[in-house]
Amino acid sequence: MSDLVLHRERLADRLALRRASMFVGREDVLTVFRSAVGAAAPEHSAVAVIFVHGPGGTGKSTLLQRFADEARGVDRPVLQVNARGVEPSRQAFEARAGGVLDLPAGVLIVDNFEHCQGLEPWLAYEFLPRLPVGALVVLASRNPPCTHWCEDLGWSSALHVAPLSDLRDAEARELLRSMRVRPSLHDTLIEFTHGHPLALRLAAEIATRDNVGTMTWKSSGPVLRQLVECLVGDAPSPSHQHALEVCAHVLTTTEGLLRATLGDEAPALFAWLRRQPYVESGQHGLSPHDLVREILDADLRWRDPDGYQRMHETVSRYLLDEAQAATGPDVLPAVLASTYLHRHNGFVSRFLTWDIESGIYEDVYRPSDRADVLRLIDSAEGPRSACIAEHWIDAQQSAFRVYRLAESSMPVAVMAWLRLTPDLADAVSRDPVTAAAWEHIRSRRPLRDHEHFAVARFMATSDPGQSPSASMDLMIHRCVAQFLHSEHLAWSFIALASGPFWGDFMEYLDHRMLPDDIPVGAQRFTLYAHDWRVVTRKRWTEVGASIELAGPDAKPKPHFREGAEVMTVLSREEFDTAVLDALDSWHRRDGLAASPLSRTRMVADQGHDDPVVSLRTLLTEAVAALREDPRAEKYHRVVDMRFLRGAPTREAAAERLGLSVSTYQRHLKRGLQRVLDQLWDRELLGPGGEKLVN
Repeated sequence: MSDLVLHRERLADRLALRRASMFVGREDVLTVFRSAVGAAAPEHSAVAVIFVHGPGGTGKSTLLQRFADEARGVDRPVLQVNARGVEPSRQAFEARAGGVLDLPAGVLIVDNFEHCQGLEPWLAYEFLPRLPVGALVVLASRNPPCTHWCEDLGWSSALHVAPLSDLRDAEARELLRSMRVRPSLHDTLIEFTHGHPLALRLAAEIATRDNVGTMTWKSSGPVLRQLVECLVGDAPSPSHQHALEVCAHVLTTTEGLLRATLGDEAPALFAWLRRQPYVESGQHGLSPHDLVREILDADLRWRDPDGYQRMHETVSRYLLDEAQAATGPDVLPAVLASTYLHRHNGFVSRFLTWDIESGIYEDVYRPSDRADVLRLIDSAEGPRSACIAEHWIDAQQSAFRVYRLAESSMPVAVMAWLRLTPDLADAVSRDPVTAAAWEHIRSRRPLRDHEHFAVARFMATSDPGQSPSASMDLMIHRCVAQFLHSEHLAWSFIALASGPFWGDFMEYLDHRMLPDDIPVGAQRFTLYAHDWRVVTRKRWTEVGASIELAGPDAKPKPHFREGAEVMTVLSREEFDTAVLDALDSWHRRDGLAASPLSRTRMVADQGHDDPVVSLRTLLTEAVAALREDPRAEKYHRVVDMRFLRGAPTREAAAERLGLSVSTYQRHLKRGLQRVLDQLWDRELLGPGGEKLVN
């Protein structure tokens, strides 16, 4: 009977075997641990402390249980302590963990150490040095070790720090296989969880429990709440919770963004976010772990749709203002941050990757890049395009942007933003693409004084085709940056290799496809065009913001060209005629409402809800401006009498002013010309003759 008892299998053994069969990854730190506990002479092992750290749910507890099982497997005595239930005092900690001080080959494993992490200096300086040689301590915390370990050089070889991150793709698939998840779901679950161990297990349990198919699995509210509680825990206050939600919603969080959303608490909230283990600091601000970002954002959207919408609108306005105000190297990151709010629009995410960790960055063109740039264009678009690119490099070198690998500075993509005006007609005609753009403008709405058009040309990458990639992301965002910042831009064109893929996205950007493809050598290109005088930047950004949160399945319909903000573009002759007609209708609301001037830029710039009020104000101000010039004061009297005071005939007006009819006519003509010139300048150059940004 005693023999049977000795050989009877314990439940603990089965549990250990099951844990071992489902454990995946973490080979690096396991190797260190096995070396420390499996040494023939433990006292000769250099490592005395293994400090494991990582956000909630990354598998710290699972790893520590594996450590305990393996240590017992080689007959090492194991003492396991959960610091969550230990008072954070020296006495309480030593009462629970001090037994290891009497075990030369003992292994102390402390989980949830963040609850006692204030004791870390004491551990490093007093408690751990009392360990018998050969003992091993494993600490697991959400937070990395403090700097006290570095202050004592003796710990340089005795301490091993092991940060835990997400599972690699192969490891995640191995875990799903061990949980008997059907292979058709693997990609979906890994994409949702980013390989986060706990999230992957929860999602796998739901998928296997409910026996769902590939297209029907989705995260539920209870799953999101469980993940939030595990990964983030409870925020100290509603303001801290709101700061977390903002941080999760945007690409990067700055103190300025928090100030715009949370007011004077911003500095303290930013400092708190910065200390969280699931938040990283980068060049442009704070970013949460990918899964934390998606879980927090999805949880708020599910839990409080109205609050989510309000937060989104506030953040969107701030980021758009930042993108428009940015200068120099800050422009592209600011535009990326603004468009990142479109990521939940499933249509847009088919075309943009927002892969900011790709190691590719935008740079200026340098003469030493010439051979690499021409090679990229030749490979992507053919030798004829490369020959044309040489022409443009010589004519507009500053138009070219080069996209480089961070590790080597090697160009991997290139594009040109060609700024073109009628005086460059000869250069324009040498390129079939720019020539087609110019012909389209001339046949539709020609350029006016001070205006130019631009063509995004030679969008060439080292990858085959123009499929979505980090390089294409940067080039598209460079185009958007030019839309927001180019002065006097009348038309923009984007030239892409002919094919159906990008057409819908260009329509989303309100760039309409020209009907005829353009042959360049063996390649054919499609041009997509936008007239910024018809749909202004203001209208374009407002409509874009309104569809950021569109559903993921349907193609959004921006409706850029609906509503009062769609502008009328008039030639100078048409404009002058419209001004004279509007002056004649100054006293009649219906006449001003019907005027084409009511849909011009100068009226829109007034910012009034009623275009008739804006137009009447502009006309009144233009007439009144004549009085400011002593030489034109006599013209002001005549124009004012004729149009604003409503003299019935020229004879009556001349009589009231004490002028002959011929003098009256002469002054009226000269005064009107000044009014027309002033309003035309206002239409082209903006209020006060300032530079106009489209």
